[in-house]
Amino acid sequence: MPDVRGIQWLFFDVGDTLVDEWEPVDDIIGQFVREACALGYQVEMQTVRDIFAASYRNYEQWPMKLAIRTLISDEGHREQIQKKLKFRKELERPFPSADAVLQTLSQHYKIGIIANQSPGTENRLNSYGLRKYVDVLACSAEEGVSKPDPELYAVALKQAGCKPEEAVMIGDRIDNDIIPAKKLGMHTIRILQGYGRFQPELADAERPDWTVESLEELLPLLMVTQNSDN
Repeated sequence: MPDVRGIQWLFFDVGDTLVDEWEPVDDIIGQFVREACALGYQVEMQTVRDIFAASYRNYEQWPMKLAIRTLISDEGHREQIQKKLKFRKELERPFPSADAVLQTLSQHYKIGIIANQSPGTENRLNSYGLRKYVDVLACSAEEGVSKPDPELYAVALKQAGCKPEEAVMIGDRIDNDIIPAKKLGMHTIRILQGYGRFQPELADAERPDWTVESLEELLPLLMVTQNSDN
């Protein structure tokens, strides 16, 4: 079992870590399919989903742009479609166990957020009932820097007043969550949710310390030392 002694802070990504993005992602895929078909292209939902999965396997940063390049031959049509697409964040929902998991963990650790998010993350977390568990928020829109830039992690650690070795980064993406956190000396947990689960692990130095399938699996992983001390 992992030794979590000395860890004081848990930093979470938001999308596909605490919040389920499947519906808004599938919604924007549906928007693309409708716009493409209206222009005479034969595009199916599953084809675009497969391109999204492949883009994560290949560490592409922008899966929708890849789908548009792959399936739309005319440059004018590409631009026309891209302008009409909108990611509907109101379709996001916290994972069912997010509240219970954060409630339990917050009794033993400080909780932080390090995430690439559009403006208003604090309000969204409030609406989900999760903000009350969070001690530090470091989000790209408000901080002016985005993952995988380690500077966003450094901002969060400075706000928390903790050393990298006293913190764990929990996220779904190898490129945005695991690699930059490890470079700073943080512990890392990869959570296999969303399209990020398709990213292959790279060199040993870039692999997460631990991997879990879902939020619920964080409890036996992170509570083992606390439980054994009681």
